[in-house]
Amino acid sequence: MRAPKQMRHWIEVNGFRLRRWKKRSWRDYPMAITRKSRFCQGTREQHRMIRVIPELNRMDICDGDFDRWANSMGASVPMPKTKAEFEAALVQLIDESRSRLRD
Repeated sequence: MRAPKQMRHWIEVNGFRLRRWKKRSWRDYPMAITRKSRFCQGTREQHRMIRVIPELNRMDICDGDFDRWANSMGASVPMPKTKAEFEAALVQLIDESRSRLRD
């Protein structure tokens, strides 16, 4: 299982950029980073990361205080398969991770 080919475009349109870039295998384990304020508001760091794990069919976002994924996962949703699902997943990830930041 791999991430959809269009996901690179969805990531870029929403203000993220791919962190790992290999011409052929970026779809095996995509990771993206952003410094946009709408994603980083209320976090300790000035950037936010998302990752997609196709084998587990999950998309995760870090909590804004990143040291490693095991300690910093803010929220997780099913891997999106369309652009509308991707944008809805981003909104859901941000909302869920913001409630975790308040705790």
